[in-house]
Amino acid sequence: MVRENRLRKEREVNPLTDIWLRTCETVRFVIDRKSAKYIIFLIILTGFASGLIGLMNTQNADMQAWSAILQALITGPIGSAFGYFLGAAILMLVGRLFKGTATYQEMFKALATAQIPQIWLLPLLIVWALASPSTFFADRRDVEGDPLVVVMSLVMGAVSVWTFIIVCKAVGEAHRVSSWKGFFIVVLPGILITLIVLVLVFVLFASFFNQL
Repeated sequence: MVRENRLRKEREVNPLTDIWLRTCETVRFVIDRKSAKYIIFLIILTGFASGLIGLMNTQNADMQAWSAILQALITGPIGSAFGYFLGAAILMLVGRLFKGTATYQEMFKALATAQIPQIWLLPLLIVWALASPSTFFADRRDVEGDPLVVVMSLVMGAVSVWTFIIVCKAVGEAHRVSSWKGFFIVVLPGILITLIVLVLVFVLFASFFNQL
């Protein structure tokens, strides 16, 4: 009976919708049940969205909307795939400090799944780029207060915050540790990189002033 209930729940999981509120269950479902083809599908869509977001605020008023969309569709997934490849390796290794057990493949799947909320931004971004390229590509300081920009900024900000929460939960689930440990696994590399940069800057400044 227990096994039947578990299988029934797994069949009911829809990663594209359940990732928002059933994060851990959805991530485990993708890790255990979904093939590489599904992960490629996620990389293409999440990369497409990331590519469009990357083209915002470029102050390139001459860029045609369809050209930007095509560029994002080509370059976005490539950049996202590279980010997942590198991020999965880093988070897998950092997770070992917290007694995490995720393999590289499991972490890669978890990261791709955690970015599903970005897919929901795709229709909005495409419509925005086509309907109002003058605000889509403009420097935000030049269109500050525009109703469309305000609404889209609020929506994208909310999705970004929730995506970060989902990433922390996804990393924790992949490592089979708590979501709080997942949070520290996610933020620790950033803290370490920041400290290293600060130390290097301090050393360079100290070396410069010693030469005066």
